Amino acid sequence: MMLLPGFGSSYVPPRSRLVLALAFSMIVTPMITNIPPMPGGTLKLVGYVLAEMLIGVMIGIIAKILGSAIHVAGMIISMQSSLAQASLFDPNQAAQSSLLGTYLDMMVMVLIFTTGIHHVMIVAMIDSYGAFPPVSPIPFGDFADLIMRTVSKSFLIGFQLAMPMIIVGTLVNLSSGLLARLMPAFQVYFVIMPAQILVALFVFMTTFSAGLMWYMGVFGDSMNNLFK
Repeated sequence: MMLLPGFGSSYVPPRSRLVLALAFSMIVTPMITNIPPMPGGTLKLVGYVLAEMLIGVMIGIIAKILGSAIHVAGMIISMQSSLAQASLFDPNQAAQSSLLGTYLDMMVMVLIFTTGIHHVMIVAMIDSYGAFPPVSPIPFGDFADLIMRTVSKSFLIGFQLAMPMIIVGTLVNLSSGLLARLMPAFQVYFVIMPAQILVALFVFMTTFSAGLMWYMGVFGDSMNNLFK
């Protein structure tokens, strides 16, 4: 719960996250039928708790990696639109992020709850008790393979989200290079940059809504098929 996109965002106060985790535990516990009996020793109980915490952290890391695709797209879009120097502090990443990347991240946080994706993440956590029964061995190898495939998929999603801006940016750079060769004395940089920013903002304005809805669909499908 503390690492999931939306619930684990730094915009959510820590006390609210703790209350949500407690409420989730109280609701989900009666739904789990394969809970083992209470162990006899304290050390064994601590081991069971740590194992369940580790599985939860791994699931949260996978969701976090999928959520980072929006930051990849935001950075690519910023570089293609000459806005990479305009940066803001992103609390979710605890680092400087591009202006458009921070904006997209805030939009995704809103869409997670308005489109019902948070229900998909909650269902995935409930399904994890069927895929990884309590007190069962932790499949570290499977998790490592899943994380590697998720990282690759995250970069691919970010690249696909930024594809319209990559095409437009490439065309603008080619045209500016051709203009510089035809007119060497012409100050291409000072003329092209404002035009590139205007064109990039226009393309971003016309494509980002469809791109975000596609991204939310991919994110929801990935979480639905996490344990299938």
